[in-house]
Amino acid sequence: MARDKKTLHPAFTINNIKTLIPILLDIKQDEYSSWVFLFELHLQAHRLLFLINGSAPPPDVDPPTVLQLDALCRQWMFSTMTKDLMLTVLKSGKTAQEIWNHLKKLFQDYKGNRAATLERQFVNLKFVDCTSIDDYCDKLKSISIDYVILIFPWMINDL
Repeated sequence: MARDKKTLHPAFTINNIKTLIPILLDIKQDEYSSWVFLFELHLQAHRLLFLINGSAPPPDVDPPTVLQLDALCRQWMFSTMTKDLMLTVLKSGKTAQEIWNHLKKLFQDYKGNRAATLERQFVNLKFVDCTSIDDYCDKLKSISIDYVILIFPWMINDL
């Protein structure tokens, strides 16, 4: 009588997620889209996208292993974000998907608010608030570059 051997899921062999996802997610930095790209790439490589996108797990992964993989995914998320962000997100959900969705909402809201603030600063900057024409131009340039980096991060090399 042959016994079924339970094999170890390859995700459990990852020793240091920070080598695969070297970006430290921070609400104050605009690296969310890069972090998401690397995180999804990593999950796809290990057949774990179901943990964040709501699809069904592969048929060869049993329910107890799914729970372990979900915990592992949450650990990866927490170890690739700043302590302040982690403390904010810890209370947001019990599963990897809930935390993923919370991060998405958090960063989308932050980006919109930051863009509105930059636009307001640009429009409201007055020459009388600056020491010279060079100072005025430097401030306008700085605000516009921050805006472009926020909205069009792939254009950074063109600046």
